[in-house]
Amino acid sequence: MRSDLPQLMIERKLNAIVVQGNTDTSSDLAYICPGAKLEGALYLHRRQEEPILFVNAIEREVAATTGHEVKLWTDYDLIDYLKAHDNDRFAAQVAITGDLLRDHNVSGRVGFYGSGDRGYSYIFLKALAEANPQIVVVGEPEPNLFTVARETKDGFELAAMKAVAKQTTEVIDAVIAFIQAQSVHSDGLIKEDGSPATIGDVKALVRMELARRNLEEAHGNIFSQGRDAGVPHNTGQLDMQLRLGQPIIFDIFPRDPKSGYFHDITRTFFIGYVPDDLAIRWRQIKSIYDALLADMRVGERCSYYQNMACDYFEDLGYPSTRSDPKTQVGYSHSLGHGVGLDVHEQPLLNHHPDNDTILQPGHVVSVEPGLYYPDEGWGMRIEDTVAFDAQGSLVNLSDYPYQMVTPLS
Repeated sequence: MRSDLPQLMIERKLNAIVVQGNTDTSSDLAYICPGAKLEGALYLHRRQEEPILFVNAIEREVAATTGHEVKLWTDYDLIDYLKAHDNDRFAAQVAITGDLLRDHNVSGRVGFYGSGDRGYSYIFLKALAEANPQIVVVGEPEPNLFTVARETKDGFELAAMKAVAKQTTEVIDAVIAFIQAQSVHSDGLIKEDGSPATIGDVKALVRMELARRNLEEAHGNIFSQGRDAGVPHNTGQLDMQLRLGQPIIFDIFPRDPKSGYFHDITRTFFIGYVPDDLAIRWRQIKSIYDALLADMRVGERCSYYQNMACDYFEDLGYPSTRSDPKTQVGYSHSLGHGVGLDVHEQPLLNHHPDNDTILQPGHVVSVEPGLYYPDEGWGMRIEDTVAFDAQGSLVNLSDYPYQMVTPLS
């Protein structure tokens, strides 16, 4: 949680932390500047001191909404630094950062975070350290300070995630209503004008419904049918007609641009009817999903639940990533991931040998067992995003029905 940052700095023996970038590309910067949209900002937090946020003058009022002390880049005018360094922009940027740290009495171990090209970050921090012997540039492997802080959500974050979850399920309702409003010709859906109702029509509707609710698709969505549903992240073919009796994976993961938080939910359904053999598969997935949610509790290892899913599917004769790490069929992915300011973040529900994470209050994770057989023309997944509140109780943020068949009138 954000309130953990000062203690995490002490534990990592950091005298200061610096986070630099844009809030729309650095989720760490967005995390410490909640709700603010900033470009080219720098956040400086000295241990046992209040943070300072350096921003462009045109964004000063937006920056003030964060509650941090705000200072302007005009105090370190780039043009003056360029003149002093023969128009060498790289040298000017290194000098600006060095002067900023000295002016604010930053010394000792300094952790640097944010986003940027890896090669540029390497040469920049190397040059900064060489020019400023009073600091020690600290780079952290994962899980770093922000990974640990962001892994648990506070009440403000959980409320924001509940809000985007509710709006997301309203979009699903709109898609189901669209499907049920179409007519049937042969085994496909057609619109009022007689043209095929397609996946492209659904995706256009999703964009419109998200816009109505001021939600955005930072990573698109998945609406895949039949064979395409058998490849977990196949997003679906826009010109494919919606057809009866075909498995459809609808995986939607929008973001609220105001709070920055994502939701992630998947439903697999069939239009009109479901073939008997695929109904069995759907019920198998729903069975392990129900068992997982009934068992999930604070204090258990995250890896336990992936192993629980693998045990179940392997006992039924399906391969898993545990029994065959290279499998592209069966249960071919991990059980879930954290959800927050990134749609995929910590903690992870996998069985990797380095995953020693214990579920705790504030964790928010997706739970998404599935089976995939593209050469047989099918794939299915059921997913909800769930949270553990401050008391450790599990809360299903998705809270949406599981309907195998979408009936037509």
